[in-house]
Amino acid sequence: MMNAVSERSRSEAEGTRSAVTASNMITALRFPLAALFPFVGGGARIAVVVAAAISDLVDGRLARRMGAVTRLGEVLDPIADKTFMLVALVTLAAEGWLPWWTLPVLLTRDLGVAAGALVLAARKQLVRMPARRAGKLVTFMQFAGVGAMIVWPESVRWIALPIAAAGVVALIDYWRAVREHVEATT
Repeated sequence: MMNAVSERSRSEAEGTRSAVTASNMITALRFPLAALFPFVGGGARIAVVVAAAISDLVDGRLARRMGAVTRLGEVLDPIADKTFMLVALVTLAAEGWLPWWTLPVLLTRDLGVAAGALVLAARKQLVRMPARRAGKLVTFMQFAGVGAMIVWPESVRWIALPIAAAGVVALIDYWRAVREHVEATT
């Protein structure tokens, strides 16, 4: 976790940096991919999932490698991930490939993070939370799970619970990091 001085210096440096970066453009590609997902099928749908997953893998690494990490990218990346995942899962459920009850199970981490962000916002506590390993693992598992469900719909039976378990682990990890941040700043 960064100390207050390096956090402030980083924020000041990012204030002068352009938000239009290659990595942010790669991140933004997940939005049209999410919009495309419901309208394609078969191999094209798998290609959309693979493209979205690759964009998620590449964007952050590219930003760090090029020294082009921006606040916009830090905010846009998880929104792009959650948008893609929500569209993909709702589409699969609407088409009957996925039981509706699995949506909250597969989105455990996402629902928990959203609820936590609302609580922090209501308390007027702004917490900058960079991506964490447990969260990245959940995102990987979600992309892999969606791909598996397209190829083998019955796989949802054994995919949903491990993704939910990883989501709970990620939530605990986020909760600890937020608690440490709040305690350090109060």
